[in-house]
Amino acid sequence: RRFAVVRGDLAAYREIRTAHGCTVNDVVLTVVTGALRAWLLARGEPVTSTRRMRAMVPLWVSGADAPADDGRVLSTLVDLPVGEQSPALRLQHVAHAMREHTAGNRSVRADTLARIGGYAPPTLHALGARAVNGISKRIFNLVVTNVPGPQVPLYAAGARMLETYPVVPLADGQGLAVGITSYDGGLFYGFTADRDALPDVDVLAATVDEAFEELRATVHTKDNGHTEDGG
Repeated sequence: RRFAVVRGDLAAYREIRTAHGCTVNDVVLTVVTGALRAWLLARGEPVTSTRRMRAMVPLWVSGADAPADDGRVLSTLVDLPVGEQSPALRLQHVAHAMREHTAGNRSVRADTLARIGGYAPPTLHALGARAVNGISKRIFNLVVTNVPGPQVPLYAAGARMLETYPVVPLADGQGLAVGITSYDGGLFYGFTADRDALPDVDVLAATVDEAFEELRATVHTKDNGHTEDGG
């Protein structure tokens, strides 16, 4: 295995969420999409306008009449539009796809997830990884799990935990898993990759900040009353 990490600012992700009327998970998936696009281009691979990479995205949902904390893991396939040049349009595509997948269900609130079983993220990342084990690896390219964590500091023997990076296990035949956890105002990415299939996973991780800033720039564009296509 190879492993790489990236840290982000949760407040900045929420800024994009608010400006575009979507969810933090939509923003995270769009940043991952932009990072994958930049990584493919850095590899010299052809990236046409219609190119997609299919992600298995475990979602924690509950039925319309079920209690919020009585959730289940819904395995969803999302086509990430890596061929789309516009970060704003990437976000639109991702947000639309996620709304389609959650139709008839409701997403479990972040604060509810953070309360399940104490410190929930490690457990929920593992549940998300297990949810894809019975699905053929031939129908998706990567797994992306995003689990919100507590937004207050945690301590062990009086020492404050500063960062937490998820390590999502890879199933047989799987090349890449991306885990994301929010904690105490930060957003933490952990990239787990097959050692032979992705020797350059550090390059992929290094493109996350670039993809985020590209998407964040669309917020200022919206604030100025213009869209990227001049409309």
